[in-house]
Amino acid sequence: MTNYGLSSILESKKAYRKKLAQMPIGKKLLLIEQMRERDLTIAKSRTGLAEKLISSKDNLA
Repeated sequence: MTNYGLSSILESKKAYRKKLAQMPIGKKLLLIEQMRERDLTIAKSRTGLAEKLISSKDNLA
């Protein structure tokens, strides 16, 4: 198992933020769009899971 220290995590975050800051605006907008699509996919899967759980409870009653 890898041991991650807080200092290495913070350094990694700092480096990633610097990388994002240097990125062209068009690429940043593309990343935002990809995150939105991912968020919608996750939301849809959670909705489906919730519906399955509700229907399985109804079947037990």
